Amino acid sequence: MFYIGYQQSPELGWSLVVTWILINGGLSALGATLALAHPVSILTAFLAAPLTSLNPTIGAGMVVGLVESYLRKPKVTDFERLRDDITSFPMWWKNGVVRVLLIFFFANVGSAVGTYVAGASIIQQILG
Repeated sequence: MFYIGYQQSPELGWSLVVTWILINGGLSALGATLALAHPVSILTAFLAAPLTSLNPTIGAGMVVGLVESYLRKPKVTDFERLRDDITSFPMWWKNGVVRVLLIFFFANVGSAVGTYVAGASIIQQILG
């Protein structure tokens, strides 16, 4: 679709790229924000989602989850309490392991929704 946009006009092509980055990255960052991710992880979601959505072998959540687990390393006690904490909704955001999984999931869902929304917007811009 980017190629078709550039063939129509370079301005339209750049508009499509900007649309892709803002919608896809924005919704992935929103997902990471809803999961209470670290600000650096939220920025990573915004930057990674537009690129990872074009590559079927890696998802935005994988990148964001890796960054989050590096910034907020889960403790051994988080792994030990995992069975109990996962049964209590409020504990999902307090257990370091479950939090990384939530951030992984929410960033992926945001990126997936962003792919469809941005794709529809791009098609609409190309068609008229």
